[in-house]
Amino acid sequence: MTDSDRRRDPELSSDQLRAYLQHKQWFEDGKIRSVATIWHRHDNEDAEVVLPFSYVKDYWQRIRDALASIASFEERAVPEVLNEVKRLFANVITIRVVHDDTNDGTIPINDGVLLIAKAKDLLAAAARSLYAKRKQFTQSAPKEAKEYLETLLLGQTEVGSYVVNVIAPVQAVAVGPEVATTIPLAQAITSNLLSGLNALEKATAAYGEEGDLGTFDDAVLAGASSNMCDALLGFSGEKRSRTFEITVTAAPTPLFETKPAKFVFNSKHVEALEKATGYYKGDYVLPQRRLTGYITKLSRPKNETAGTVIIDSTVGDVERRVKVELMGDDYHQAVVAHDNSKMVRVEGDVHIKSKSAQLLNPTNFGVIEIEDLL
Repeated sequence: MTDSDRRRDPELSSDQLRAYLQHKQWFEDGKIRSVATIWHRHDNEDAEVVLPFSYVKDYWQRIRDALASIASFEERAVPEVLNEVKRLFANVITIRVVHDDTNDGTIPINDGVLLIAKAKDLLAAAARSLYAKRKQFTQSAPKEAKEYLETLLLGQTEVGSYVVNVIAPVQAVAVGPEVATTIPLAQAITSNLLSGLNALEKATAAYGEEGDLGTFDDAVLAGASSNMCDALLGFSGEKRSRTFEITVTAAPTPLFETKPAKFVFNSKHVEALEKATGYYKGDYVLPQRRLTGYITKLSRPKNETAGTVIIDSTVGDVERRVKVELMGDDYHQAVVAHDNSKMVRVEGDVHIKSKSAQLLNPTNFGVIEIEDLL
């Protein structure tokens, strides 16, 4: 790679190093003609960094020298400083898996592969819901978001259970003619991720207390979806037995919160997420429901005592045609009720799908008489 190529290298620039020096309390203290600026510190007069302008001939070597000077002052290796400079211009999503089999910093290979794949899926889910709020996304993200997702980097794992870092570089996308209206797409996606995670964390806790799947509805408006739930479930492993933590550290900008946000999902949260993703996909069970309504269809195979009826009933404010399997006497009662246009009632768990509903383990079937309604 030539100096010219390196000068255009997007992974590091003099502007990024300038911002890093300012962030670390260095100050510009002069120039060397028109080729570089000199940086010093108030707390150490001997510390000095020479930062080249981007057009100098030996730009990349001078950048290396500047990094070496910073590393010497901070008593760290150059790669460590370089990673921190990059992180200053990126959002970092840290996923920590907590389980007995990850205490030594390792993880079963299948779960490790799943963890990395789902890390990208999590960002993809946040990108999709940035453009539209839906319970489930079946199409890929818009072109701009897909291109951004391809810039994601996988950072070095850390000690402490099993930790993976996803580095999301910040890219600015102009949405108006003025600089003030330039919005970093990375920050918009990260902000939407934070909103969705926060909403799901609260919704899973509420579901644990109330058992009402409707608590997940508001989370959709905040950016949650079945896609986000599926990504989170992947972090718990193939057996869905692990607790996991997600920490989002945003690149510091004037318009974005820089304090790290941490979300913890334990086994109870994982169980609730399984319910949530089914609910978002239109495939879930409402336990212990009492249905009332009219039978609109009957069906029984020849020489069988059991049969199927369809009851038009209201299930959670929605009119549904619920399929119910009835045995012997219950089916006979259903036939009589249908012939006489009488209402019936039955209890059980309602399995809801996108285009159908069926009562599981039906009990207490009976015909509703007029006096029962009075």
